[in-house]
Amino acid sequence: MLSNSRLLFRRGPNAFIPTFLWFLTITLLCSTVHAQSGGGVDTTGTGGRHTISGRIYYPSGRRSDSRVKVKLQSVNSGELSVFSDANGTFSFRGLDPGSYTVVVDAGADYEVARESLSIETDAGVSRRGITLPPLTKLYTVDISLRLKQESYLRAGVVNAALASIPEPARGLYLKALAAAELGETAKAIEHLKAALIAAPEFALALNELGVQYLRAKEVDKAADALSKAVKLVPEDFQPRLNYGIALLNLRRLPEAEEQLRVAVTKQSGAATAHMYLGIALAIQRKLDEGKKELDIAVASKSTEVPLAHRYLSGIYYEQRQYGDAANELETYLRLVPKAPDVEILRQKIKELRSKQ
Repeated sequence: MLSNSRLLFRRGPNAFIPTFLWFLTITLLCSTVHAQSGGGVDTTGTGGRHTISGRIYYPSGRRSDSRVKVKLQSVNSGELSVFSDANGTFSFRGLDPGSYTVVVDAGADYEVARESLSIETDAGVSRRGITLPPLTKLYTVDISLRLKQESYLRAGVVNAALASIPEPARGLYLKALAAAELGETAKAIEHLKAALIAAPEFALALNELGVQYLRAKEVDKAADALSKAVKLVPEDFQPRLNYGIALLNLRRLPEAEEQLRVAVTKQSGAATAHMYLGIALAIQRKLDEGKKELDIAVASKSTEVPLAHRYLSGIYYEQRQYGDAANELETYLRLVPKAPDVEILRQKIKELRSKQ
C-alpha cells in the first residue's frame, strides 16, 4: 500500500521503558490504516454464528465511496462475495470457525488486496450443569487499497484530495510516492520538500513527509511535519495517529497519549491506534488502562498489531502473572518468527516459565 498509509515505529533501544519492560525492545513496525466495521452485508454465511466486517480505504486514507466487490475465501467453505456500500463497508455473517481470506479487487488501477484471519473454535460455557452455546464473535478486517506502480501518474486516478493542489506540487507528491514505494526514502523526502515549497499547506505531503522522516529515523523532523499536518486537517485520522507515534518515539509520552486518544476517537475500530495508545500508557505505568487498549488491539484479530502481545507480556510480568507473560511472548514470536531479538525473548520465556 502507498506510504502515506504506513505507520512506523522507530528501531532501536528504548531507555525510556521502565525496568519491567526491559526485554520489550521496540523494533521497526509497518502497519496499515485500520477501518471500522459495518456496511454491505452477506447473510448467507457458512452455517455458523460469527461475523467478519471491515471498511475499504483509498491510498490517501479516504474511505472508498464506490461499490467494490469483496470476496471471502475458505478452503472448507468455498467462496462468498458481497459489494461494499457507499462508505466502503462490508460484512459477512453466519460464519463457522476456520481460516478465511478477504479479497478486494477494486479495478485495474489497484493491486488486489488480501487479508487473512482465523475464527477460532469456541466451546460452549457450562454454568450450573447447563452448557450454553458458544459466544458470537465479530472480527474486523481492515483494507487499504494500493495503486499499481503504473497508475501513480495516470491523470484519471489522481486522488480527489489532490484536486485543489497546483500541478507542480501534485506531480512532485506523486513522484515522492513512487520513490517511497521503491524504498528510495531520501529521494521521496526531496520531492516532498519541493512540493511543499510550491504548496506550503499541502496536508497530504506533510503527512507523507512525516512518514518518510520516521523511516529515515529523523524523528524530530517527522514530528514537526506531522504537527503541521494535524493543524491543517485536525479531523483526519491518519496524520493524528502518525503524530502520536512520532511523539512516542521522542519520549514525549503525555503528548503522545493525548494525540493517540484523539486518534482512537476518530476511528474507534483502528487496531493500530489502540495498540500505540496502549504502549504509551504501559510505558507510563498506567497498566490497567494500557492493558485495556492492548486487549482491544489483539481482539481485532488484525495481523498488524503483534507488538501488542509484547507489551501485554510486560504488563503481566509486572502483575506477576508469569504464565500469561510467557504466553504473550510466545504469541508474539509466532507472529514475528524473525524478530531481531528472538533468542533474547526465548530465554525470557524460559525464565518466565520457571517462575510459574
